[in-house]
Amino acid sequence: MKTILILALDGVMASSLAITIDTLNAALGFLAAAGKPHRIRVLTAGYKRRISTGGGFALQADVLFRDIPASGIQPDWVVIPGCGLVDDAAITARFARKDVTEALRLLQAVGDGGARIAASCSSVFLLGEAGMLDGRRATTTWWLASAFRSRFPDVALEETKMIVSDGPYTTAGAAFSQLDLTLAIVADIMGAGIARLCSRYMLIDHRASQARYMISTHIRHMDPTVVAAERWIDDHLAAPISVTALSSALAVSPKTLSRRIAAATGLPPIKFIQRRRLLHASHLIETTSMSIEAVAASVGYQDGTALRKLIKREFGATPSALR
Repeated sequence: MKTILILALDGVMASSLAITIDTLNAALGFLAAAGKPHRIRVLTAGYKRRISTGGGFALQADVLFRDIPASGIQPDWVVIPGCGLVDDAAITARFARKDVTEALRLLQAVGDGGARIAASCSSVFLLGEAGMLDGRRATTTWWLASAFRSRFPDVALEETKMIVSDGPYTTAGAAFSQLDLTLAIVADIMGAGIARLCSRYMLIDHRASQARYMISTHIRHMDPTVVAAERWIDDHLAAPISVTALSSALAVSPKTLSRRIAAATGLPPIKFIQRRRLLHASHLIETTSMSIEAVAASVGYQDGTALRKLIKREFGATPSALR
């Protein structure tokens, strides 16, 4: 018997929890329709029997956190839906709760037992707090990237990625990347064919990156020098921009600028500048009828070919797919 355990904390996003349950149930249905026998069960675990979502809905847990060790349940996968937290203060408050403390103990216990663990959005912070991601790659929702990087400096955060797998841990970005996360579990437990079938029937598109969905306000709480750097870059996108020119405009040394940008974003200054160009380019592609060559010129690239290659590499999509 293979077991997929859905760990649901009070305040869980109703959509994220429902996406997980519905996708797994659809996959089991496709297995049955194909005449493929299976021994797979999906269990929902809660601190209390009644799980309350952030939207006010309620769900009855199949099993309680405290009963799992004694029950002999050793899940093959544990999946943690997103909790919809919006800032570092809310995350700090959540870690003070008793149900979260018990969830961390449970994660460490099932992890020691060999379970694979998946989390999306702000729930990735649970894996960070448990020390499971130290020295590993991970992603989380893009607007909490700075807070995550500050709390867990030993994790190689790749917040532009939609989904990242490293060892037994799979992490996903913003809330609706729970779709991608659950499909990864379906592929592992039920096979790639069933995962593809789920994707087609549920109209789930392939989104390799969340970079193009980022907006500038996600750094409003960061180092003011980094905020100023972003604004200056955006005002000079069409012109050549060097790190020396940028640091001079901000009245800081190149070394200080590099340190502050890296601390806030995990990027070197050149990559930070490139990201600003690409985000603006994707906005123009999505919202105007400008040619790719015209877009390229407006954000500082000599030709459309270079821009096409960068968009494909960074966003996992061609410019035409963004329109």
